[in-house]
Amino acid sequence: MTSSLKLGRCYKDTLTFFNLMTQNILLTTPTFPPINSGLGNVVQQLAKFIGDQGWGVVIATGGSARGQYRDPLSGALIEQFNVSGADSMAQPLRGDIDSYVRYLKESQFDIVLMNAWQIWSTDLVLSHCAEVYGKKLLYSHCISTNSIIGKSTLRSVIRYLAWRPYWWSMSKKIRQMDGIIFLASKGCDARFDDIKLAKRLGVNLIVIPNSLSALASSALDAGSIDFIERNGILSVGAYDWQKGHDFVLRAYANSILKNKVQLDICGQKFSSFSQELQDLASHLGLDPDYVHFHEGLSQADLLDKYSKARLFVYGSHTECQPLVLLDAMATGTPFISRATGSIPLMGGGISVHTEAEATQAMNYLYENKVEWESLSQAGQSQARDKHSPDKVRGLLMAALTKFQS
Repeated sequence: MTSSLKLGRCYKDTLTFFNLMTQNILLTTPTFPPINSGLGNVVQQLAKFIGDQGWGVVIATGGSARGQYRDPLSGALIEQFNVSGADSMAQPLRGDIDSYVRYLKESQFDIVLMNAWQIWSTDLVLSHCAEVYGKKLLYSHCISTNSIIGKSTLRSVIRYLAWRPYWWSMSKKIRQMDGIIFLASKGCDARFDDIKLAKRLGVNLIVIPNSLSALASSALDAGSIDFIERNGILSVGAYDWQKGHDFVLRAYANSILKNKVQLDICGQKFSSFSQELQDLASHLGLDPDYVHFHEGLSQADLLDKYSKARLFVYGSHTECQPLVLLDAMATGTPFISRATGSIPLMGGGISVHTEAEATQAMNYLYENKVEWESLSQAGQSQARDKHSPDKVRGLLMAALTKFQS
């Protein structure tokens, strides 16, 4: 039997299965586990939340070829499409676009929940919105069309210009949808320009923040946190220039903690940029006995590092509501982070704008037990009240039930 016949049979079986369901939903995302991406991991968690409530869940995502399998964690059916890019001159659509569009038109879901702007899996739904059955919702993970990053100004300006048509079409895109879910009610920079526009247009909008992972959530019940037992500084993020590990290194190098307190930097996989970071560390006079670079740590191992660190320092140039800070909050580890997205609204840490401010905050917070304990408690409190899986699941299902009815 050819692969196309197998997929045809699987597709018919899928339709038969979902015809028996009273509520079913399609989640779209460019990436999904086992690929380790923040968005893919979030969507997997959303799929589990929804599936646990008895809904039928299908996830449309990227892959090297057309494929289908079932996700063991969420139980969702995964439909893979060999498509990439976005509806933009910056990164044009490529691949088997017709296959994905045909699937969208032939399926009948009660709700299509797109995840993230500026990506093929969302843009192709919006391009054929009238021909796609069901309510159309978008879970915004912020917009980056209007962001210019100072570290790479020329590249950012070129990118900014390439994304102008996309931004100019945003009003039309937003009006096509039945509602939009945002991670926060506002932010400190252009990443939240989409919610400003949505408010002006008067569309139905809901705020549902990111959720802690199950492992991070368990850290909330791990017992008391002792300032004295905590030591060292931690930073976590992909080895990519946008994550700003160089910001962290320079702030540390100018602090009183330099070559006295261990700094651990953790990323998914070493890259050419991680080598640049090691060269920078040497140039800054950082002792390799005190500055360690790690790759490929499991989430459990990372959370163990969080729970032993005294501070978490984050230098990312652009973010919305980073999961790494949620992990810091859950483990009671105060953070010092560059202010971007909704980070200034997140409890349990200090937002800064410059390396000098980060250095000052590190010097102050590492030794100030009273302030450290206050931020540790505030972070855990917000993690429990706003980001616990139960809280987020409840908000999500209330929103979906509203739109499904």
